[in-house]
Amino acid sequence: MAYNPQVTDAKVVSYNPKNGLFEIVANLKDRTVCRLTYESDETGGAKATHISRLLQEPCPICRKDFLCNCMDKFKENIAGQALEHTGVPTA
Repeated sequence: MAYNPQVTDAKVVSYNPKNGLFEIVANLKDRTVCRLTYESDETGGAKATHISRLLQEPCPICRKDFLCNCMDKFKENIAGQALEHTGVPTA
């Protein structure tokens, strides 16, 4: 069975308008919570640079209850869904 992450809720938790960096916390359908770090580009879009799973639930992929890098494979998918919920923050 392939893992298919689905973002149910997301909110911007920090935004720095000087350098265009911002963070979004995304809640997934399987109760996993992830923090995504973005950087803004010149065209007004955003690119996800990092994803980390907040350690509230075991990893849905490897079932480890500590740090793992499993969510890196799904960074672009989760980041796109999170941006659909929140949009790119503006100054």
